[in-house]
Amino acid sequence: IGLSAFIVLFLSGRDAVSTVQTALISGIAVVLAIFAVIGVFMLSLAEPALRIPLMAVLTFGTMFLSRAALLGPVFFVAGFVIAYGLTLGDQVLGLALQPATSANVPQLELPEIFFVPPEEALLRFLLWLSLAAVVPLALLIGANVLTGRDPARLLRRALAERLATAARFCAGERGAERQLEAQAFDGTAGLRKLHQLAGVLHAGRRPAWHASLIDDIARLGLLLLAWSRVEGNARQPLRPAAAACRGAERTLQDGEAPSGELVAITAPGAARPLAEAISRTLRAIRDALNGMAAGQEAHVAAPAARRLLVPDAFSNPEYVRFALKVTLAVMICYLVMNLTDWPGIHTCVITCYFVALGTVGETMHKATLRFVGCLIGAGLGLSTILLLMPHMTDLGDLLLLLAPVTLLAAWIAQGSQRISYAGLQIGLAFYLVVLQGYGPTISMYTARDRTIGILFGNIVTFAIFTTFWPVRVADVVRAHLAAALEQLAILLSLDARSDGEISPAAQSAADVAFGLAIAQARAVLVNDPFETREARRAVGRRPIDAVLVEQVGRLFIPISAILDLRADPAWHEPPGPMRDAICAHHWALAAWFRRAASWVRSGEGAEEVFSGLPEPPVLSGPGEHLAARTTWYRLLHDDIRDVLDRVGPQEQPVRSEPSVAGVLH
Repeated sequence: IGLSAFIVLFLSGRDAVSTVQTALISGIAVVLAIFAVIGVFMLSLAEPALRIPLMAVLTFGTMFLSRAALLGPVFFVAGFVIAYGLTLGDQVLGLALQPATSANVPQLELPEIFFVPPEEALLRFLLWLSLAAVVPLALLIGANVLTGRDPARLLRRALAERLATAARFCAGERGAERQLEAQAFDGTAGLRKLHQLAGVLHAGRRPAWHASLIDDIARLGLLLLAWSRVEGNARQPLRPAAAACRGAERTLQDGEAPSGELVAITAPGAARPLAEAISRTLRAIRDALNGMAAGQEAHVAAPAARRLLVPDAFSNPEYVRFALKVTLAVMICYLVMNLTDWPGIHTCVITCYFVALGTVGETMHKATLRFVGCLIGAGLGLSTILLLMPHMTDLGDLLLLLAPVTLLAAWIAQGSQRISYAGLQIGLAFYLVVLQGYGPTISMYTARDRTIGILFGNIVTFAIFTTFWPVRVADVVRAHLAAALEQLAILLSLDARSDGEISPAAQSAADVAFGLAIAQARAVLVNDPFETREARRAVGRRPIDAVLVEQVGRLFIPISAILDLRADPAWHEPPGPMRDAICAHHWALAAWFRRAASWVRSGEGAEEVFSGLPEPPVLSGPGEHLAARTTWYRLLHDDIRDVLDRVGPQEQPVRSEPSVAGVLH
């Protein structure tokens, strides 16, 4: 019963579609896992010694596929259910063969086990286990179909919020620039996920227009940030844009056609191409909103072919190492539980699955949240048993007790990733302590044993993940930063040809990939404070922090502005040799970004990166196009220099050209 209640809490998402999809996938995984457990017991019933290697092989396979397969959550749930079924199945089988109970396993005192053959007792247990998982999944699906939040509505709300921020920026309100910058750093990955989920629920035309709106509104935010780099606090030319953004916000909320006239932003000097780009983007947003209101069909690109495994499934050793570490932790906990004849601590096996993560910091962070949440949930459960359970007489009393605790756990679980896992553990520990059977319970042993099991599982997992192939947070952040720099190189390569136009699809793909890499780097940095001193020690390196990640993220703004200058009709006014010089500079910058990415990833070529940054080209001629390019090249060059200064040596030796080899690696 406790497991069934926790499934509802664990799989509840922020919208109806993702929750239903996760529940369906989990249901399939549970069925497959139960069949796998039955197969293991069929092979090992006469030879119990086979159960250990079979469990190890299945754990390794499911954990490897949880990282290397696109349907990783399916294999993760399957691996967890397999381990859970084998662990408790051993106890059921032991009770059936030798019907005796122990004080530390009162939850397994099932009288019917005494009177049925061991095979039938085991099969009954596995079938009831599958039912305990499938029933809450069905209830979760039904509840979300009837009352779940529509992802399309969440998407419109998020887009309207970005338009409101843009309107406040154009109006010159305080704090709008920081909000606009935060939205730019968040990228569009979350919005695109909502759009994809909305397409599942609404297989019609409106979600298709949302795809273009995501690109246009995100580009508007970048253009406004670029405006602040060029014009500073001069917002008077943007007043018409503020009204247009507010009108678009109302249109998104009401669903009606946009009203008012088209706006045209004008500005002199280097800001002129930027003002024209803002005007074009506002017109594109208006056209998309008109298409949504009129029910017109938008162009939707054909979905890419899906693959079972990720491209580097067999070339990346981290997948195998992760699976080996989880398998070792699970088997150690499983053997200790059986050798000590203490089945009440079976939560140590479960802990290994949910605590094991990619880096040392992530593992420690998750283990801390799990243990703290377990103590809170177990404390609430013990208080319930001691103070409230003697006064409870019916199911209504129990539901009144479960409601506030579930509300507290769900509220924490829906918070930020810094604390969300603690909410799940509060619910899990409370359910397992209070819901021990089909009636009131006064047993204290369950809370004690399961808390000890969680603590032991945390210790084992932490020891293994910090001893064998430890992965530092800084290494993962460097990998994401290298991927972001490679996307900047791709963007500059798209604009490195004097003839032809930039492919919108290729530019959009690079934009999304860059935003995703920066978002992943920022997410991983959350776990950096939880790493041990030994894991974080890096001689001769500057620590990578959130400021550095944001500095790299800001490089996208001038590069995006430079790419937008290709759409300026004045691009063809300069003579051919000058356009060739501009394209040559883009090729040189793209090559430099690739060298920088290689240096960040491998640590080789630091001197070449620091000394090989191309200088901006000298552009002179009539018109404002070349002046705008000169301004953006200078801003990009200064931003790159700021990044290089931040990752420079910690102690500068006294010489003309300081050595930077081995700074980050």
